Amino acid sequence: MFTNQIKIMLYVDHVEESASFWKSLGFYEFERQEMDGTLIVEIGPSKDAESRFVLYDRKFIEAHSPEVALNSPSIMFASDDIISLYKKMQEQKVVMGDLVQLGEEMVFNFSDNDGNYFAVSGK
Repeated sequence: MFTNQIKIMLYVDHVEESASFWKSLGFYEFERQEMDGTLIVEIGPSKDAESRFVLYDRKFIEAHSPEVALNSPSIMFASDDIISLYKKMQEQKVVMGDLVQLGEEMVFNFSDNDGNYFAVSGK
């Protein structure tokens, strides 16, 4: 049977830099390990998060699993205080789109240090 935990494999150019980027946004680092000379880091939006990213080096995956699609998943985060999050990310000079009203919620997108785009929705 499946559990409630979901791990999303995110392929990045620099695992350490990506881990630092996400931690600067308040993400929690669950695990850090080396496998065959490459760093793998598991992070999530909070200490009790059931959805997590596992950061893998893109070149490592290309070499060891060339059949894996290396495109980024389309991920939308949820926020219960989207305006504060938006301001925090602005202060950290994160590349972001405009904060726009979409129905009853607000939405914006942002880019990580590898140029992968993500969205955030909330009130």
